[in-house]
Amino acid sequence: MRSVAAFCTVLLGMAVVCMMASKPADAMSCGDIDMNLSECMWYLAGRDGYPSTACCNGVRHLEKLGATTRDRRVACDCLRETVKRMHGISNSRVDSLPSKCSAKLSYVTYLDHCDGDMP
Repeated sequence: MRSVAAFCTVLLGMAVVCMMASKPADAMSCGDIDMNLSECMWYLAGRDGYPSTACCNGVRHLEKLGATTRDRRVACDCLRETVKRMHGISNSRVDSLPSKCSAKLSYVTYLDHCDGDMP
């Protein structure tokens, strides 16, 4: 009986490791986009003239998270959906956000075609 319990414990541990390996810890998610851009909403909606320091900190954090092409495509899709979902967000302000925050988010300029080549 103990050997069966030990075997099940090892099997469960291996399953957890496999699940963790399937999605790298640093992979971009829509939650990352929402969380890091939450402080930018006043700027994106045109209510503030410039993005806040907290907003720019989030934008620069997204720059670090977008290490792979896959991450940038996920971020692009998520950002596109966020822009569609949030009424009143100005596309020109979304486009200007990286430069206003001194960050390189190449996927911001690709929102119309997130599946294309992305630097």
